[in-house]
Amino acid sequence: MNQITLFRILSFILLPIALFFIVMDFIAIIMALGNPSLLFPVFLLTGMIIYVLSSFYFLLMGLNRKQVLGASVKDWIKVNAYVTLFLGFQFMLISVSIFYMGSASLQEFADKALAAQPNMPSQMNSGLFLKMLKGMAYFFFFLSLSLLVHISICFKLLKEYAHLFLPKEA
Repeated sequence: MNQITLFRILSFILLPIALFFIVMDFIAIIMALGNPSLLFPVFLLTGMIIYVLSSFYFLLMGLNRKQVLGASVKDWIKVNAYVTLFLGFQFMLISVSIFYMGSASLQEFADKALAAQPNMPSQMNSGLFLKMLKGMAYFFFFLSLSLLVHISICFKLLKEYAHLFLPKEA
């Protein structure tokens, strides 16, 4: 499988995830207005969304239709790719740490988390909480791998297809 095909597959996988994160980002922006400490995670999430959308635009217009794109598209991709790299490594680090936590440590974490939330529904027990936590860890591990591979391929394609971008104006 060549790189463009893998890039195309990963782009179509990441696009619906980014669209879902757009909704989550709007909710987080509203929450960040009341709690400014949330602005950094909102910034990271926004960077990932912009990266996925701008690289998808590069795929559709540049690679598929061979249209010449503005230099700003390349800049948007590169800048937000660095933000997304940071976010991807964070997702991977968190996922791997959950995978390597012992079951006793995970159980203790689940018990503490549920005890801190007294208004939780009665159906939410520590077993269900652990299943959800592990499911989210698998999702974010897959997402981080997809993002990291996608960014790596994207940088190679940006170099290879540099002729599709207008030169920067001085």
